[in-house]
Amino acid sequence: MGEAPQIFVRTSDGKQFHSWASPTAETPIAKLLESLLDEYPLSQHGPIDLVDESSGKLIDPEVSAGTVANRILAVRTRYVSDALGQLDALRVQEASAVDYFHEPGSSTIALNLWYPGIVRIDSSGGSKLVVKGSHRAMLTLPKDFPDKPPHILWLSPIFHPNLSADNEVWPMMYNWSDSPSVLTLVTALIDTVVGLTIHLGRRFSIRRCQVQNSRASNWYRRNRKAVASLAKRTRYRLDGPLMGRPLESTNVHWNIKGALTGGDPTVFLSRRAVRGILEIGIRNSGWLIGKQGRHGQAPWIFVERIVPLPPHGNSEAPANAVGVLRGEQGQHEPPPTNDQLRPLDVHLQDGEPVLRFGSSLKPLTGYLVEVETVLPTEPTLQSDGVLRQPITVRGPYPEQARQLSQAHEPETSPEGARSIVRLHTKELEPPVCIYCGNLCFTDEEWGACVECGFIMHGECLHQLGGCPNTDCPRTALEPR
Repeated sequence: MGEAPQIFVRTSDGKQFHSWASPTAETPIAKLLESLLDEYPLSQHGPIDLVDESSGKLIDPEVSAGTVANRILAVRTRYVSDALGQLDALRVQEASAVDYFHEPGSSTIALNLWYPGIVRIDSSGGSKLVVKGSHRAMLTLPKDFPDKPPHILWLSPIFHPNLSADNEVWPMMYNWSDSPSVLTLVTALIDTVVGLTIHLGRRFSIRRCQVQNSRASNWYRRNRKAVASLAKRTRYRLDGPLMGRPLESTNVHWNIKGALTGGDPTVFLSRRAVRGILEIGIRNSGWLIGKQGRHGQAPWIFVERIVPLPPHGNSEAPANAVGVLRGEQGQHEPPPTNDQLRPLDVHLQDGEPVLRFGSSLKPLTGYLVEVETVLPTEPTLQSDGVLRQPITVRGPYPEQARQLSQAHEPETSPEGARSIVRLHTKELEPPVCIYCGNLCFTDEEWGACVECGFIMHGECLHQLGGCPNTDCPRTALEPR
């Protein structure tokens, strides 16, 4: 067993040192990071990192203190750990359509995006353009991040005017100095991949600024409306369409926050939406994606998730938007919306959501939050010193839910996938889904397009809303 080392840590402003005596040589550096939380609380600085002062190399929190060569380290705020925290927040809101891999101690992040993008497939029978839903990129954070932006290396094949495999790329209409965060950078990159923000160049210009594939530029120019239609359907979809209003959902419980009053709409926030308001609202604005309706004369609004608003000034609100989330710092304000169509306005105040309805300046006094389990029935001590009984509103039992569902007309999926392409079972070895690139196993629903034979998962078909073959009569690129 080696001698327990003493490590000195320079503060982020470079003016002071902290001394840390490791209990043993085997003690992980993560213990040192824990000891710095009082000086660098998460609420103010976010996750912090330690770097070797002499080399600038990031220190892996899991390595033992005895293996650290240089005993003088420096604190870095808003660096790799903070970037990973932003990706975690985005991953939750996008239901794992965003994922990443990070090797501890590295400043490189492997990024996986599951969104529709056009890919060219060449074969002996010719070439086809298909919609693929799996893409990869690599983010590298420079030593002077976030003063300087990350480098983005695109890794997977794609047929796109502004993206190409094995080349450094950058999202269209996005300026790092306007919003220096990984959250908005990746959001803008997603909008570029799906075709919401693209640069096509000029038809008869010798200089093709930012156009990496002229053939793709010509194709996107001809099919821009169809691409945008598909992008909006998949980008802003509802992951769990409701049957009726939220209180009629089976096995869902709601906790009342504050006090509900007559005359105000009833607002329901999913657990995912609450987390998004807190994690995205401190950095950026966004769209509240959900559904709204009426129960008798009483309006209700359900917020399922938050889609961050990229700072490229796209003023068109998504069809499934029921309101806006305004950033805590007032930056990147969402564009004006029709209060009747998207009436909910949310912002953070002292770390807590404040909800307003329509043009009213008066905040709502209460709303309902989805809870994972039934809350305990014991009285709890409130901030005013009064014991109160927690209130939990339960959804209906399964038999009640069946009766309630008969009162509502069945809702088809927004994509209308089942009516566009029919699946049929095939007794074969598991093939590869043309859309996601994963195997179709026997315990999954999968099949082939009845027109062109392209094979895909039922879930991929439901998400895409049509066949991925752009030449197929049932293609997902038909404008809806």
